[in-house]
Amino acid sequence: MGLKNTELPQVANALMNAIHEEEMEIINELYDACLREDGEKVEPLLEFMLAHLEDHFLTEEELMREAEFFAYPMHKAEHDSMRKELKLLWEKWKREKSSRDISSFIENKLVPWLLLHIARWDSTTALHLGD
Repeated sequence: MGLKNTELPQVANALMNAIHEEEMEIINELYDACLREDGEKVEPLLEFMLAHLEDHFLTEEELMREAEFFAYPMHKAEHDSMRKELKLLWEKWKREKSSRDISSFIENKLVPWLLLHIARWDSTTALHLGD
């Protein structure tokens, strides 16, 4: 994918920024493995990315609940929407083992969603949470 951490929107919370940066490294590694059609690496990287995203979502949701963030339901709904997409991606991978499907999802859905989500929801959440 080639998206550098410096291209990620920064938010007013160091933990959230660190999670996003680590996530982008995983996404880039998975994307590169897909382009090389390296089947031995794609599945474990895909599983790792899915687990990391779920941890990311759960961490933010816990922080929002603890801080009584007013927009928690809307922010969580965004996570839940992506969770559904990720579940479908995993199910399709298990059926078809198509690296192209994974790279297309990353390029056309996941990265654009993540960038918008960080800029819109995570930035607002981070302001509420502080650092």
